[in-house]
Amino acid sequence: MKKLLGIMLLLFIVAVAAFFTLNNPLGRVVKLAIESFGPDMMQADVRVNSVKISATDGQGKLSSLKLGNPKGFKTDYALKAGTIEMVIEPVSITNDVIVLHKVLIDAPSIIYEKGDSGSNFDAIQHNVEAYLGSGGKKPKDDKSAGKKMIIDSFVIRNAKVSYNDKIDLSLPDIELHNIGKSGGGVTSAQLTKIIIAELNAKLILALAKSAIIGGVGGVAAGAGMAIKGLLGK
Repeated sequence: MKKLLGIMLLLFIVAVAAFFTLNNPLGRVVKLAIESFGPDMMQADVRVNSVKISATDGQGKLSSLKLGNPKGFKTDYALKAGTIEMVIEPVSITNDVIVLHKVLIDAPSIIYEKGDSGSNFDAIQHNVEAYLGSGGKKPKDDKSAGKKMIIDSFVIRNAKVSYNDKIDLSLPDIELHNIGKSGGGVTSAQLTKIIIAELNAKLILALAKSAIIGGVGGVAAGAGMAIKGLLGK
């Protein structure tokens, strides 16, 4: 579970990296890039209904994003997001530090499937690491690898998580502000670490609440096991 927001973030980064690398504001080009680079990187189907990005004011929106599962998993998908909105500072696009005034992921639906050798998100994360290379090697796209980001506002709201088709959770909204502002920007890896820590806290809180409401047995037992899984115990 602690990997899943990192995957969500990677999908967002693919979109931004495509914008920087292709240097083309047309949404259809970014859509093509997501659906081409995403499956290669994650070894899972990636689809997005539409992408709109303005080069003049930096406003962008991804609609109906869907991340499938790698081979070996049974659920229909790992993640679906109704909308991902972002506002980029246009003048920063050519700089080493990109300024994003806003990133909003609205109403994502997450299915966390636990298998014998790990979860669907563990598998996706492994595929991403294999794609990017190990031992501190740079990703294949050196241009996007060298970029840092400052994010004024990063919000995930109205998220729903299904845990092994047994527990359905509503996550508290996640709001982070001024990410990277004090240190001259953060890399995508640093950003992922920051957000995953926040997500873990929200997930444990939601699972604990589910256990209390569920009482003894049933939901409570499942939530307790899920909490242990999140904590790695």
